[in-house]
Amino acid sequence: MKKTSMIKLKDLLSEKVDNIDDKEAATKFDDLKDKDIDNDGDTDDSDEYLHKKLGTVAKKTEAVVNEGFATWRMQFAPMKLSGVDLDPKKVYTVKARSTVEAIKKAAKMAGVGNSWMATQTHKLVKVG
Repeated sequence: MKKTSMIKLKDLLSEKVDNIDDKEAATKFDDLKDKDIDNDGDTDDSDEYLHKKLGTVAKKTEAVVNEGFATWRMQFAPMKLSGVDLDPKKVYTVKARSTVEAIKKAAKMAGVGNSWMATQTHKLVKVG
């Protein structure tokens, strides 16, 4: 299901039913304090169904939001840039969508700032 349709479904359901946060989504239906999720005055199979459905929607929405990011390990070549000594022994781990974004974030962590384009990469590995 596309990101927009998942979010629309979540918005539609949240207008008429109780919101379910991550903690409640992970909780078994029988262990919930307020089991009347559809707010119709009773607790029945429809409430259990909605609990399961909203929990699934919450998980899928979270997965779609984080889609495209990967974990990168970055080491700079030995050099001095903007008064900062870059050492290949120092490893920077960042979450980024691309190699360029990974280098930018690692440079920011190293304290290089806007001079990230002048850095030289010793090693850049996508780890997950």
